Amino acid sequence: MAVHCPSCGSQFVVAKHLAKTVGGTAGLIGGGTLGVMGAVGGARQGAAFGAFAGPVGIGVGSFSGAVIGGLLGASSGGLAGAEIGEHIDKKVLKNYECNHCHHQFAESDLVMSEGN
Repeated sequence: MAVHCPSCGSQFVVAKHLAKTVGGTAGLIGGGTLGVMGAVGGARQGAAFGAFAGPVGIGVGSFSGAVIGGLLGASSGGLAGAEIGEHIDKKVLKNYECNHCHHQFAESDLVMSEGN
């Protein structure tokens, strides 16, 4: 379905996805930070448990735990933030902009038609 501008009828309409981008970025940073913090706390406990492997084992375990925790936290936080942002784009913001007349409008104002 093609999106038409409710003001001028042009098909040159783009979705801005501002809240989705901001929410995804904030979730990525926050989730990554929390993931690393949790991994660092777990690495301390793992260091006490894995002390039999020596300093190399403790170092490798701590580093890999922090990296994996950070990646998992960042990905889950980013996805959650993007999902929340997408709902804000749809329900609150004027997410669409016409490239022809520069009119900004919400999803509720969309005029849809079959075709390109």
